[in-house]
Amino acid sequence: MSNPPRFAWMNGRVVEWDNAHLHVDTQCVLGGLNAYEVVGAFWSETNGNLYMFRLDEHLRRLRFSAKVMRLQIPASDEEISGAARMLAALNEFREDVGIRIVAYFGAGPVFSYLPDAIPTGIFMIAKPVGRTPRRPGLHICTAGWSRLPDTAAPPRVKAGANYQNVRLAQIQAQVDGYDDAVLLNPIGKVCELPLANIFLVRSGVLMTPDVSSGILEGITRQTVLEMARPLGISIVERQIDRSELYAAEEAFATTTLSGILPILSIDRYPVGDGAPGPVTTRLQRHLEEELRAQGNLAWLTPVYDRRTPP
Repeated sequence: MSNPPRFAWMNGRVVEWDNAHLHVDTQCVLGGLNAYEVVGAFWSETNGNLYMFRLDEHLRRLRFSAKVMRLQIPASDEEISGAARMLAALNEFREDVGIRIVAYFGAGPVFSYLPDAIPTGIFMIAKPVGRTPRRPGLHICTAGWSRLPDTAAPPRVKAGANYQNVRLAQIQAQVDGYDDAVLLNPIGKVCELPLANIFLVRSGVLMTPDVSSGILEGITRQTVLEMARPLGISIVERQIDRSELYAAEEAFATTTLSGILPILSIDRYPVGDGAPGPVTTRLQRHLEEELRAQGNLAWLTPVYDRRTPP
């Protein structure tokens, strides 16, 4: 059974979960003006510890998003990292957790950014992900909505306001009977799923849209690329045509909390034989080992002191 959160963290203070309030008259609430990250923390039964995965990379991307938004984060990386670890420990989680770190604009004039015109803040919540049975895979469609171009609202900026674009695509896909959608960019090239990057396998080569295709530069995406090379899997990052989706022998999506999710069909075209392929399952297994502290420990930040497990 999942433990409900007991505490949140707001602007340097631990608060009771039910008292974690933000006023409605903030630009964060009124306009979605925030930069955020979701950090996965994964429980290792073997080690009796909870590990935050690639926290430094998440904080680096948070800083970049805030820079583009001209949003000053009122805390150092060390303070944020320590607060994330403390929050997860105070909630005494012994299961997989998503830690959401949000820097935001407070109350002030619309589109203000100067510190003397509008305050900024930061809050953090941690919630169990739940150990639901893994689905065989996803059945997705090509979205009718295009992904935002970098010239409009850059997708590599992880901002709350950006997600109305992909929300429309995901909801339409579910209304139409699919699990999810893949968006194309404004020139018709494959981009990403609403909350995930996409990979294809063609002739044994692992392919994914390059960073100039309008994608979020996913941390799990980068992890898969770094894992694949030592395994002898050939990699290509480039623009991908829609028709290549239908020619793929394998396909999968990558997300922070769900890891690798096989894609079984696209627009009712089966991917390969309609089952997870060998490259997908191999990478899925290796990623699971990394998340459970059986691989590169440099990617992990332990929540609990090993000498005093919870």
